[in-house]
Amino acid sequence: MTSSPLAFSKEPRPVYYKELDILGFDKYWNYARNDSYPYMWAEANNYFYRGRKVAQTKGGSCYTAPKIKILEDPEPDGQPLRFVDIPAMVEKNRRILEGLVQDTIKEVYNTYRKYQKKIDVFYVAFSGGKDSIVTLDIVQKALPHNTFKVLFGDTRMEFPDTYDLVNKVEAYCDDQQIDFIRARSEYDPEYTWNKFGPPATVTRWCCSAHKTVPQVLALRKKTGKSDFTGMAFIGIRASESVARSEYDYVSLGEKHKGQYSCNPILEWNSAELYLYIYSENLPLNEAYKKGHRRVGCLVCPRAAERNDYMSRVWYPEYFDKFLKIIERMYQKEFTNNEVLRNFVENGGWKARKNGRDLSIEIGYSESKKRGGQILTIETPRTEWKEWIKTVGVLLNDSSPYTILFRNKEHRFTVTETEKGYRVYIDEELAKEDPLFVKLLKNVFRKASCCINCHECEADCHYGCIFMKDGKVKVSDRCVHCSECHKVDKGCLIYKSLEMPKGGLVMSANKSLNCYSHHAPKIEWFTQFFNYKNDFDQKHSLGSQMYSFFKRFLRDADLLDKNGFSHTAEVINKLGLDDLSSWGIMLTNLSYTPQINWYVKRLKMLENYTKEYTLSLLVNDGAKESWVNDIWSSFGRFVELPFKEVGMGHSEKEKRHMVSITRTPWQNPNPRVILYSLYKFAEGCGGYYQFTLGRLLNHEIDSEGVSPTEIFGLDRDQMEKLLTGLSINYPEFINATFTLDLDNITLRSEKSSQDVLTLF
Repeated sequence: MTSSPLAFSKEPRPVYYKELDILGFDKYWNYARNDSYPYMWAEANNYFYRGRKVAQTKGGSCYTAPKIKILEDPEPDGQPLRFVDIPAMVEKNRRILEGLVQDTIKEVYNTYRKYQKKIDVFYVAFSGGKDSIVTLDIVQKALPHNTFKVLFGDTRMEFPDTYDLVNKVEAYCDDQQIDFIRARSEYDPEYTWNKFGPPATVTRWCCSAHKTVPQVLALRKKTGKSDFTGMAFIGIRASESVARSEYDYVSLGEKHKGQYSCNPILEWNSAELYLYIYSENLPLNEAYKKGHRRVGCLVCPRAAERNDYMSRVWYPEYFDKFLKIIERMYQKEFTNNEVLRNFVENGGWKARKNGRDLSIEIGYSESKKRGGQILTIETPRTEWKEWIKTVGVLLNDSSPYTILFRNKEHRFTVTETEKGYRVYIDEELAKEDPLFVKLLKNVFRKASCCINCHECEADCHYGCIFMKDGKVKVSDRCVHCSECHKVDKGCLIYKSLEMPKGGLVMSANKSLNCYSHHAPKIEWFTQFFNYKNDFDQKHSLGSQMYSFFKRFLRDADLLDKNGFSHTAEVINKLGLDDLSSWGIMLTNLSYTPQINWYVKRLKMLENYTKEYTLSLLVNDGAKESWVNDIWSSFGRFVELPFKEVGMGHSEKEKRHMVSITRTPWQNPNPRVILYSLYKFAEGCGGYYQFTLGRLLNHEIDSEGVSPTEIFGLDRDQMEKLLTGLSINYPEFINATFTLDLDNITLRSEKSSQDVLTLF
C-alpha cells in the first residue's frame, strides 16, 4: 500500500473458484470447486498466487468476457491449486488486528457519547457490502443495541446475492434486538428508468430517487420528526479513492445536508477488512466470490465494463431487463442494431448528460421573445399553484399574477393553451431579480415533470410538502426556504431529460486529436524559452514533434504572427517553476478542442479509467482511430506541471497510464484567476457582468470556460479570491456578495492582455 493519496495501490481482494470459472481460468489451471477459502489474491486485473503474479485480465464488456493472459503456472506440472491459508493468516496477524479493532470500537463509543445529546437517531448505513458488514459488527460491539438502528437502502436494483445477505443480517438483528429498517421507493426501477431515462455518470438520479429519499422518509417516520438530526455510521475507507481520502472521521453534511456521518473504518485498508471478516467469521456477500469488486446496484453507470460482464453472466434475467430499456431508449438514435450494440458495449449510455438522444419527451421548453422569455408547458403533471407556494405568496387569483417574494412584489403572466399554458417573464424582471426568475422557472419545471419521486418532500425540513397518488400539496405553513429547489434545474426528471442548448462540435477543422501522439514534453518548453525567436532554427525536435509543438504553442498563445508572443514574454519572466505560468497556459488551452473537452467532460476528483474515457470520446464524436492518441496526449499533459493546476494525476501500470483523476489547484494565483475571468468574458462575447452562481454552473453551454471548471475551485475559494481581487485591483474587477445575491463586474475597457501586465 502507498501513503500518498494521489498514488493509491489497488486494493487486494480474495479470489474464489467462481471468479476463476467465469473468466475461463479452468482451461489453464486445475482446482477444486470449493469456496471454503480463496485460492489467490488479486489487485485490479492482476492475479497473485503465493506472492507471484501469475495472470492478468484485460478489457471486457457486458457482451464480452475479459481476455486472460497467463504469466506463469501457479503450481508445477499442473498440480491442483492450494487454498490461501486463511487460518494461519488470521493467527499471524491477530495481535495487530486486535489493536486496530479495539481502537476503532473505542472511537465509535466516544463519538456516540460526544454527540448523543445532538442526535435524534444513530444508525448503521448497511449496503450488503464488505465495508458495511464490518462497520455493523464494530458498531454493535461498541454500542448498546437499543441505541442505534440498521438502515438498508433497498434500491430494488441490488444483486440477488445482496438480498440473501440482507435477509441473514436482518434475522441476526431481530435476534439481537437491533431495529432493522428497509427503506425503498414506492416505484419499481423499470418504471423510473422509463420516466427518467437510464441513469448516467453525470445524471445519477437513481441515487436520490431510489436510495437517499426513501432513507430520509423512513427515518422521519421512525423519529416522528421532519427535521430530525441523524448520525450514520458508514463503511467508507480513505484508500478506496482520491475523493474519499479527503473525508473526515466525523463530518456534517458530507452525504446529506444537516446530517452527520461517522466513518469508523476510514483508515482501514482492504487487507485489514478481509482479515477481520475471516477472523470474526462474518458473512461475505456471494457476489464477491463471483468476481465482483464492488456490490451495489446491478446495473450502475459507474461500474467498470468488467463488472457489467460479471453481472450479466451471473444474473442475466435481472441484468437484461435494464439492458433492454437502454437499447430501447437509444433506438431512435441508432437504427443499425450493430452500431447500437457497440454503443452499449462501450458504455456510451453511461456518458449521457441530458435527454438529447433518448426517446422520452418532456412538456417544458423555453424560448426568447422580444422583451422577455416564454415558458411553454404542455400536459403538466402537477399543479403549478401548489409549487408556487414554495417561492412566495400569490396575491391574486388570475393572470397577470402578483407574488410576494422576499418582501418584493413581482408580476408574471400565465396564458392557458389547448395542451397546457404559457408563462411570460419580462426581461426587466430577469435583470432585477434573477433569483426569483430562477425559482419561478423551477416551479414550472416541477409542474411539468413531477412524478412524485419525493425528492422535494425529503428536502423540506419543515414537513410542508406532501406527495401522494401523483398529486402534490404544499402547506400554507411553507417558510419559502428554497430547500426544495436545491435540485439542479429544480426537478430531477427535468435535469435528466432537458435538451442541450449547444454542445461540443466535432469537425475536421476542430479535431479533438490536436497533437496526435506528440503532446509536449518539458524539454521542448525549455528549448522554446531558451531560443525564443530562434527556436525554429535551433530546436532539436523531429519534424512531426516540431509541427505539433508549434500548434500547441499557438493554442497556448505562446506564439503569434510575430513569433515569441506577449504571453510568452510574461511566462518567460515568471519562469516554468512558477505554477502561474502553467495556469495561464491552461486557461488558453481550455479554448482549444482537446483541452476544452478535458476540462468540461472530466469532473474533479472522479477517477476515469482508460476504457471509460475512450468511450466518452467516441460518444462525443471522436473517431475510434483517434482515441488512443488522445489518451496518450492526456498522459503527456498530466506529466507536466499542468497536473498541479487542475489537470490532475494519472495512475500507471507498467509505464502505461490506466486512469486519470482531476485534482483542484490548491493555491491559485489570484491574478491567474483574474486572467481566466477576462478570457471567460471575452469568450462569451463581451459578457462582463455575471454571478458566481453562473461561474459555478458548468451545465450551461457557452464559449467561455469558467475558472471554477478549469481549476476546480469551489464557492468559498472563489468568494475569497474575488474579494481579494476587488480590493487589490479595483481598476479591473468589482465583486460583491450579499445574502443570496452576488455580482461580479469586470471593467469592459480592460482585456485579458491587460491583466498580463500585472505579472
